[in-house]
Amino acid sequence: MSATPEPFARRTAIMLVVAGTLLALAAILLNGFSDVLSRQLGSLPAADEKHGAGFYALRQLVDRTGGGGSLVVDADDLVAMPELAVLTPDVDTKPEDLRRIVEAREGAAAGDRGDEEGGAYPTLIILPKWKVAALPLRTNRVERVGYANPAAVLHLLPAKDISFTFAKDPKTLRAPGWKLRPFLVPREVQLVEGKGLVPILRNADGAAVLARLRDSNTYVLSDPDLLNNAALKHPENAQAAIALLVALDPEYAGAAVFDASLHYRPGDRNLVKLLFTPPFLAATLAMLAAAVLAGLATAVRFGPVLRERRAVALGKAALIDNIAALTRLSGRTLSAGARYADMAREGLVRNMDLPRDLDPAGVLERLDRLGDRPAPYSQIDYRLRTARTEAELVAAARQLHAWKEALA
Repeated sequence: MSATPEPFARRTAIMLVVAGTLLALAAILLNGFSDVLSRQLGSLPAADEKHGAGFYALRQLVDRTGGGGSLVVDADDLVAMPELAVLTPDVDTKPEDLRRIVEAREGAAAGDRGDEEGGAYPTLIILPKWKVAALPLRTNRVERVGYANPAAVLHLLPAKDISFTFAKDPKTLRAPGWKLRPFLVPREVQLVEGKGLVPILRNADGAAVLARLRDSNTYVLSDPDLLNNAALKHPENAQAAIALLVALDPEYAGAAVFDASLHYRPGDRNLVKLLFTPPFLAATLAMLAAAVLAGLATAVRFGPVLRERRAVALGKAALIDNIAALTRLSGRTLSAGARYADMAREGLVRNMDLPRDLDPAGVLERLDRLGDRPAPYSQIDYRLRTARTEAELVAAARQLHAWKEALA
Protein backbone atom coordinates (compact mmCIF):
# COMPACT_ATOMS: atom_id res chain seq x y z
CA MET A 1 0.00 0.00 0.00
CA SER A 2 1.53 3.35 -1.03
CA ALA A 3 1.86 6.33 1.31
CA THR A 4 -0.75 9.11 1.20
CA PRO A 5 0.39 11.78 -1.32
CA GLU A 6 1.16 15.27 -0.04
CA PRO A 7 -1.64 17.79 -0.87
CA PHE A 8 0.89 20.50 -1.86
CA ALA A 9 4.36 20.53 -3.33
CA ARG A 10 7.12 21.66 -1.00
CA ARG A 11 7.60 24.95 -2.86
CA THR A 12 3.86 25.67 -2.73
CA ALA A 13 3.76 24.96 1.00
CA ILE A 14 6.70 27.31 1.63
CA MET A 15 5.03 30.07 -0.40
CA LEU A 16 1.76 29.62 1.52
CA VAL A 17 3.56 29.81 4.87
CA VAL A 18 5.50 32.94 3.87
CA ALA A 19 2.40 34.64 2.44
CA GLY A 20 0.34 33.78 5.52
CA THR A 21 3.03 35.14 7.82
CA LEU A 22 3.29 38.41 5.90
CA LEU A 23 -0.50 38.84 5.82
CA ALA A 24 -0.76 38.16 9.55
CA LEU A 25 1.99 40.72 10.24
CA ALA A 26 0.22 43.25 7.99
CA ALA A 27 -3.07 42.69 9.83
CA ILE A 28 -1.35 43.28 13.17
CA LEU A 29 0.28 46.48 11.93
CA LEU A 30 -2.95 47.79 10.40
CA ASN A 31 -4.77 47.15 13.65
CA GLY A 32 -2.08 48.83 15.75
CA PHE A 33 -1.63 51.88 13.50
CA SER A 34 -5.26 52.29 12.37
CA ASP A 35 -5.54 55.77 13.87
CA VAL A 36 -2.38 56.94 12.09
CA LEU A 37 -3.61 55.56 8.76
CA SER A 38 -7.00 57.19 9.22
CA ARG A 39 -5.23 60.52 9.56
CA GLN A 40 -3.39 60.01 6.30
CA LEU A 41 -6.19 58.38 4.27
CA GLY A 42 -9.31 59.82 5.89
CA SER A 43 -10.80 63.27 5.68
CA LEU A 44 -8.53 66.20 6.49
CA PRO A 45 -9.20 68.80 9.19
CA ALA A 46 -11.23 71.74 7.96
CA ALA A 47 -8.19 74.05 8.06
CA ASP A 48 -6.49 71.80 5.51
CA GLU A 49 -9.46 71.08 3.23
CA LYS A 50 -9.33 72.75 -0.18
CA HIS A 51 -12.97 72.38 -1.15
CA GLY A 52 -15.48 75.21 -0.75
CA ALA A 53 -16.46 74.36 2.85
CA GLY A 54 -12.86 74.14 4.10
CA PHE A 55 -10.57 76.84 5.48
CA TYR A 56 -7.33 76.18 3.61
CA ALA A 57 -7.56 79.57 1.91
CA LEU A 58 -7.83 81.33 5.28
CA ARG A 59 -4.76 79.51 6.56
CA GLN A 60 -2.83 80.42 3.41
CA LEU A 61 -4.01 84.03 3.71
CA VAL A 62 -2.67 84.25 7.25
CA ASP A 63 0.60 82.62 6.23
CA ARG A 64 1.20 84.91 3.23
CA THR A 65 0.47 88.05 5.24
CA GLY A 66 3.10 87.04 7.79
CA GLY A 67 0.77 85.73 10.48
CA GLY A 68 2.07 82.17 10.65
CA GLY A 69 -0.99 80.05 9.86
CA SER A 70 0.48 76.83 11.25
CA LEU A 71 -1.65 73.70 11.72
CA VAL A 72 -1.34 72.43 15.31
CA VAL A 73 -2.07 68.77 15.97
CA ASP A 74 -1.31 68.62 19.70
CA ALA A 75 -3.90 70.34 21.92
CA ASP A 76 -1.25 71.02 24.60
CA ASP A 77 0.84 72.95 22.08
CA LEU A 78 -2.23 74.93 21.05
CA VAL A 79 -2.94 75.92 24.65
CA ALA A 80 0.59 77.24 25.05
CA MET A 81 0.37 79.61 22.04
CA PRO A 82 -0.74 83.16 22.96
CA GLU A 83 -1.85 84.23 19.46
CA LEU A 84 -5.37 83.74 18.14
CA ALA A 85 -6.35 80.05 17.90
CA VAL A 86 -8.91 79.14 15.24
CA LEU A 87 -10.99 76.05 16.08
CA THR A 88 -13.01 74.40 13.31
CA PRO A 89 -15.09 71.63 14.95
CA ASP A 90 -17.59 69.48 13.07
CA VAL A 91 -20.79 67.86 14.29
CA ASP A 92 -18.85 64.72 15.26
CA THR A 93 -16.48 66.63 17.54
CA LYS A 94 -16.78 65.75 21.21
CA PRO A 95 -17.97 68.84 23.13
CA GLU A 96 -15.69 67.97 26.05
CA ASP A 97 -12.65 68.11 23.76
CA LEU A 98 -13.62 71.57 22.55
CA ARG A 99 -14.45 72.72 26.09
CA ARG A 100 -11.12 71.45 27.39
CA ILE A 101 -9.17 73.59 24.90
CA VAL A 102 -11.26 76.69 25.57
CA GLU A 103 -10.96 76.38 29.34
CA ALA A 104 -7.24 75.70 29.15
CA ARG A 105 -6.64 78.81 27.04
CA GLU A 106 -8.85 80.89 29.35
CA GLY A 107 -6.81 79.62 32.28
CA ALA A 108 -3.57 80.49 30.50
CA ALA A 109 -4.89 84.00 29.80
CA ALA A 110 -5.93 84.47 33.44
CA GLY A 111 -2.53 83.35 34.65
CA ASP A 112 -0.73 85.60 32.21
CA ARG A 113 -2.72 88.80 32.57
CA GLY A 114 -5.09 88.36 35.42
CA ASP A 115 -8.78 88.69 34.70
CA GLU A 116 -8.44 91.70 32.39
CA GLU A 117 -10.97 91.52 29.59
CA GLY A 118 -9.47 91.19 26.13
CA GLY A 119 -6.24 89.65 27.33
CA ALA A 120 -4.00 87.21 25.48
CA TYR A 121 -4.86 83.69 24.22
CA PRO A 122 -7.98 84.61 22.22
CA THR A 123 -9.89 81.74 20.61
CA LEU A 124 -12.20 81.81 17.58
CA ILE A 125 -14.67 78.93 17.19
CA ILE A 126 -16.08 78.62 13.66
CA LEU A 127 -19.27 76.59 13.89
CA PRO A 128 -20.28 74.14 11.15
CA LYS A 129 -23.26 75.00 8.98
CA TRP A 130 -23.50 72.53 6.11
CA LYS A 131 -23.52 68.83 5.50
CA VAL A 132 -21.36 68.15 2.46
CA ALA A 133 -20.64 65.09 0.32
CA ALA A 134 -17.63 64.55 -1.91
CA LEU A 135 -18.26 64.55 -5.65
CA PRO A 136 -17.04 61.31 -7.25
CA LEU A 137 -13.92 61.56 -9.42
CA ARG A 138 -13.58 65.27 -8.66
CA THR A 139 -10.76 66.15 -6.29
CA ASN A 140 -11.43 68.85 -3.67
CA ARG A 141 -15.05 69.26 -4.80
CA VAL A 142 -18.08 68.75 -2.58
CA GLU A 143 -21.78 69.45 -2.74
CA ARG A 144 -24.12 70.63 -0.01
CA VAL A 145 -26.64 68.01 1.04
CA GLY A 146 -28.35 69.97 3.81
CA TYR A 147 -27.84 71.89 7.01
CA ALA A 148 -25.94 70.48 9.95
CA ASN A 149 -28.05 69.42 12.91
CA PRO A 150 -28.58 72.68 14.91
CA ALA A 151 -28.89 70.84 18.22
CA ALA A 152 -25.57 69.05 17.67
CA VAL A 153 -23.89 72.32 16.68
CA LEU A 154 -25.17 74.25 19.70
CA HIS A 155 -24.13 71.38 21.95
CA LEU A 156 -20.52 72.12 20.98
CA LEU A 157 -20.49 75.55 22.62
CA PRO A 158 -19.41 75.83 26.26
CA ALA A 159 -22.38 78.10 27.02
CA LYS A 160 -26.08 77.68 27.77
CA ASP A 161 -29.31 79.28 26.56
CA ILE A 162 -28.09 79.80 22.99
CA SER A 163 -30.22 79.37 19.88
CA PHE A 164 -29.88 79.64 16.11
CA THR A 165 -31.77 81.95 13.79
CA PHE A 166 -31.54 82.27 10.02
CA ALA A 167 -31.76 85.61 8.23
CA LYS A 168 -32.39 85.64 4.49
CA ASP A 169 -30.74 88.41 2.51
CA PRO A 170 -29.74 90.50 5.56
CA LYS A 171 -29.28 94.08 4.50
CA THR A 172 -26.73 95.13 7.10
CA LEU A 173 -24.52 93.53 9.73
CA ARG A 174 -23.04 96.04 12.14
CA ALA A 175 -20.23 95.85 14.68
CA PRO A 176 -20.41 98.98 16.89
CA GLY A 177 -17.07 99.83 18.44
CA TRP A 178 -15.12 97.36 16.27
CA LYS A 179 -12.95 98.23 13.29
CA LEU A 180 -14.24 95.59 10.90
CA ARG A 181 -14.56 95.66 7.14
CA PRO A 182 -17.86 94.59 5.55
CA PHE A 183 -18.21 90.98 4.32
CA LEU A 184 -20.09 89.85 1.25
CA VAL A 185 -22.88 88.23 3.23
CA PRO A 186 -24.39 84.95 1.89
CA ARG A 187 -28.06 84.84 0.96
CA GLU A 188 -28.96 82.99 4.16
CA VAL A 189 -26.93 83.74 7.27
CA GLN A 190 -26.78 81.49 10.32
CA LEU A 191 -27.02 83.66 13.44
CA VAL A 192 -26.79 82.92 17.17
CA GLU A 193 -28.31 84.67 20.14
CA GLY A 194 -28.62 84.04 23.84
CA LYS A 195 -27.79 85.30 27.31
CA GLY A 196 -24.37 83.68 27.30
CA LEU A 197 -23.20 85.70 24.29
CA VAL A 198 -22.04 89.28 23.75
CA PRO A 199 -22.94 90.19 20.12
CA ILE A 200 -20.23 91.82 18.00
CA LEU A 201 -21.21 91.55 14.34
CA ARG A 202 -25.01 91.54 14.46
CA ASN A 203 -28.15 92.42 12.60
CA ALA A 204 -30.81 94.94 13.61
CA ASP A 205 -32.60 92.35 15.79
CA GLY A 206 -29.50 91.69 17.91
CA ALA A 207 -28.75 88.21 16.56
CA ALA A 208 -25.04 87.86 15.90
CA VAL A 209 -22.91 86.14 13.29
CA LEU A 210 -19.87 86.95 15.46
CA ALA A 211 -20.15 87.00 19.24
CA ARG A 212 -18.01 86.64 22.35
CA LEU A 213 -18.75 84.17 25.12
CA ARG A 214 -19.61 86.28 28.14
CA ASP A 215 -16.75 86.84 30.61
CA SER A 216 -14.22 85.16 28.34
CA ASN A 217 -11.82 85.80 25.51
CA THR A 218 -13.46 83.19 23.27
CA TYR A 219 -15.32 84.23 20.11
CA VAL A 220 -17.91 82.36 18.07
CA LEU A 221 -18.43 82.76 14.32
CA SER A 222 -21.81 81.17 13.66
CA ASP A 223 -21.69 81.23 9.85
CA PRO A 224 -18.57 79.71 8.22
CA ASP A 225 -19.60 81.14 4.83
CA LEU A 226 -17.83 84.37 5.80
CA LEU A 227 -14.37 82.77 6.06
CA ASN A 228 -14.36 79.48 4.18
CA ASN A 229 -12.67 78.83 0.84
CA ALA A 230 -15.77 79.69 -1.16
CA ALA A 231 -16.06 83.07 0.60
CA LEU A 232 -12.40 84.01 0.28
CA LYS A 233 -12.53 83.77 -3.50
CA HIS A 234 -13.79 87.34 -3.27
CA PRO A 235 -11.13 89.99 -2.48
CA GLU A 236 -13.58 91.89 -0.26
CA ASN A 237 -13.96 88.91 2.05
CA ALA A 238 -10.19 88.31 2.15
CA GLN A 239 -9.65 91.91 3.29
CA ALA A 240 -12.48 91.62 5.81
CA ALA A 241 -10.98 88.35 7.16
CA ILE A 242 -7.63 90.00 7.86
CA ALA A 243 -9.36 92.94 9.54
CA LEU A 244 -11.35 90.50 11.68
CA LEU A 245 -8.24 88.62 12.84
CA VAL A 246 -6.51 91.89 13.70
CA ALA A 247 -9.53 93.06 15.70
CA LEU A 248 -9.78 89.82 17.64
CA ASP A 249 -6.08 89.81 18.60
CA PRO A 250 -4.53 93.31 18.43
CA GLU A 251 -1.41 92.16 20.29
CA TYR A 252 -0.50 89.67 17.54
CA ALA A 253 -2.17 91.55 14.68
CA GLY A 254 -3.09 89.19 11.81
CA ALA A 255 -1.47 86.15 13.39
CA ALA A 256 -3.36 82.91 13.96
CA VAL A 257 -2.82 79.21 14.50
CA PHE A 258 -5.28 76.55 13.36
CA ASP A 259 -6.28 73.60 15.47
CA ALA A 260 -6.26 70.03 14.14
CA SER A 261 -6.43 68.19 17.46
CA LEU A 262 -10.24 68.06 17.31
CA HIS A 263 -9.86 66.07 14.10
CA TYR A 264 -6.53 64.31 14.81
CA ARG A 265 -7.38 62.87 18.18
CA PRO A 266 -4.37 60.84 19.37
CA GLY A 267 -4.86 57.09 19.36
CA ASP A 268 -4.48 54.93 22.41
CA ARG A 269 -1.09 53.48 23.19
CA ASN A 270 -0.89 49.77 22.42
CA LEU A 271 1.64 46.97 22.36
CA VAL A 272 1.90 46.94 18.56
CA LYS A 273 2.98 50.59 18.45
CA LEU A 274 5.43 49.94 21.26
CA LEU A 275 7.02 47.01 19.37
CA PHE A 276 7.21 48.70 15.97
CA THR A 277 8.38 52.19 16.95
CA PRO A 278 11.82 53.24 18.21
CA PRO A 279 13.59 52.41 20.43
CA PHE A 280 12.02 48.93 20.55
CA LEU A 281 11.87 48.49 16.76
CA ALA A 282 15.46 47.18 16.65
CA ALA A 283 14.70 44.50 19.24
CA THR A 284 11.53 43.49 17.36
CA LEU A 285 13.43 43.13 14.06
CA ALA A 286 16.12 41.08 15.82
CA MET A 287 13.49 38.72 17.25
CA LEU A 288 11.81 38.33 13.85
CA ALA A 289 15.16 37.56 12.20
CA ALA A 290 15.96 35.00 14.92
CA ALA A 291 12.57 33.33 14.40
CA VAL A 292 13.15 33.11 10.63
CA LEU A 293 16.64 31.63 11.10
CA ALA A 294 15.34 29.13 13.66
CA GLY A 295 12.62 28.03 11.24
CA LEU A 296 15.13 27.57 8.41
CA ALA A 297 17.51 25.63 10.67
CA THR A 298 14.69 23.38 11.81
CA ALA A 299 13.57 22.64 8.26
CA VAL A 300 17.12 21.80 7.10
CA ARG A 301 18.08 19.73 10.14
CA PHE A 302 15.06 17.53 10.61
CA GLY A 303 13.72 17.20 7.07
CA PRO A 304 10.24 15.85 6.35
CA VAL A 305 7.99 14.60 9.10
CA LEU A 306 8.47 10.92 10.01
CA ARG A 307 5.23 8.97 9.76
CA GLU A 308 4.36 6.02 11.96
CA ARG A 309 5.01 2.73 10.14
CA ARG A 310 3.00 -0.48 10.21
CA ALA A 311 4.22 -3.29 12.42
CA VAL A 312 4.07 -5.63 9.39
CA ALA A 313 4.61 -3.89 6.06
CA LEU A 314 2.47 -4.75 3.03
CA GLY A 315 3.49 -5.61 -0.53
CA LYS A 316 5.97 -7.95 -2.28
CA ALA A 317 8.96 -5.71 -1.60
CA ALA A 318 8.10 -5.61 2.08
CA LEU A 319 7.75 -9.42 2.13
CA ILE A 320 11.21 -9.84 0.60
CA ASP A 321 12.66 -7.36 3.09
CA ASN A 322 11.10 -9.30 5.96
CA ILE A 323 12.53 -12.61 4.69
CA ALA A 324 15.98 -11.05 4.28
CA ALA A 325 15.79 -9.59 7.77
CA LEU A 326 14.80 -12.96 9.30
CA THR A 327 17.56 -14.76 7.38
CA ARG A 328 20.12 -12.24 8.55
CA LEU A 329 18.81 -12.48 12.10
CA SER A 330 19.19 -16.31 12.07
CA GLY A 331 22.78 -16.10 10.76
CA ARG A 332 22.08 -18.20 7.65
CA THR A 333 22.62 -15.52 5.01
CA LEU A 334 25.73 -17.10 3.48
CA SER A 335 24.18 -20.57 3.32
CA ALA A 336 21.64 -19.18 0.88
CA GLY A 337 24.32 -18.78 -1.78
CA ALA A 338 24.53 -22.47 -2.68
CA ARG A 339 20.76 -22.87 -2.70
CA TYR A 340 20.40 -19.80 -4.92
CA ALA A 341 23.01 -21.26 -7.33
CA ASP A 342 21.09 -24.57 -7.53
CA MET A 343 17.78 -22.77 -8.19
CA ALA A 344 19.36 -20.61 -10.88
CA ARG A 345 20.94 -23.62 -12.61
CA GLU A 346 17.71 -25.64 -12.53
CA GLY A 347 15.81 -22.71 -13.92
CA LEU A 348 18.23 -22.32 -16.84
CA VAL A 349 18.07 -26.08 -17.63
CA ARG A 350 14.29 -25.89 -17.74
CA ASN A 351 14.12 -22.65 -19.75
CA MET A 352 16.75 -23.72 -22.30
CA ASP A 353 15.41 -27.25 -22.62
CA LEU A 354 18.75 -28.86 -21.78
CA PRO A 355 18.90 -32.65 -21.32
CA ARG A 356 17.65 -33.61 -17.88
CA ASP A 357 20.20 -36.42 -17.48
CA LEU A 358 23.19 -34.05 -17.50
CA ASP A 359 25.19 -33.92 -14.31
CA PRO A 360 25.95 -30.51 -12.71
CA ALA A 361 29.40 -30.34 -14.36
CA GLY A 362 27.85 -30.98 -17.78
CA VAL A 363 25.25 -28.28 -17.22
CA LEU A 364 27.96 -25.75 -16.29
CA GLU A 365 29.95 -26.72 -19.41
CA ARG A 366 26.92 -26.16 -21.65
CA LEU A 367 26.19 -22.78 -19.98
CA ASP A 368 29.81 -21.62 -20.38
CA ARG A 369 29.42 -22.11 -24.17
CA LEU A 370 26.60 -19.54 -24.23
CA GLY A 371 28.75 -16.57 -23.27
CA ASP A 372 31.21 -15.13 -20.79
CA ARG A 373 29.79 -11.71 -20.09
CA PRO A 374 30.45 -10.48 -17.44
CA ALA A 375 32.16 -13.82 -16.63
CA PRO A 376 31.77 -17.49 -17.52
CA TYR A 377 28.77 -19.03 -15.82
CA SER A 378 30.87 -21.59 -13.97
CA GLN A 379 32.85 -18.81 -12.26
CA ILE A 380 29.68 -17.04 -11.17
CA ASP A 381 28.31 -20.35 -9.84
CA TYR A 382 31.54 -20.92 -7.91
CA ARG A 383 31.43 -17.41 -6.36
CA LEU A 384 27.86 -17.92 -5.21
CA ARG A 385 28.73 -21.16 -3.48
CA THR A 386 31.95 -19.92 -1.83
CA ALA A 387 30.97 -16.38 -0.76
CA ARG A 388 32.22 -15.56 2.73
CA THR A 389 30.48 -12.22 3.28
CA GLU A 390 27.17 -10.67 2.33
CA ALA A 391 28.99 -8.24 0.06
CA GLU A 392 30.58 -11.09 -1.95
CA LEU A 393 27.23 -12.87 -2.14
CA VAL A 394 25.45 -9.77 -3.41
CA ALA A 395 28.21 -9.09 -5.97
CA ALA A 396 27.94 -12.66 -7.31
CA ALA A 397 24.16 -12.40 -7.51
CA ARG A 398 24.49 -9.19 -9.53
CA GLN A 399 26.93 -10.91 -11.91
CA LEU A 400 24.39 -13.70 -12.42
CA HIS A 401 21.72 -11.15 -13.22
CA ALA A 402 24.06 -9.38 -15.70
CA TRP A 403 24.87 -12.73 -17.35
CA LYS A 404 21.15 -13.44 -17.89
CA GLU A 405 20.62 -9.93 -19.29
CA ALA A 406 23.51 -10.42 -21.76
CA LEU A 407 22.11 -13.79 -22.81
CA ALA A 408 18.68 -12.30 -23.50
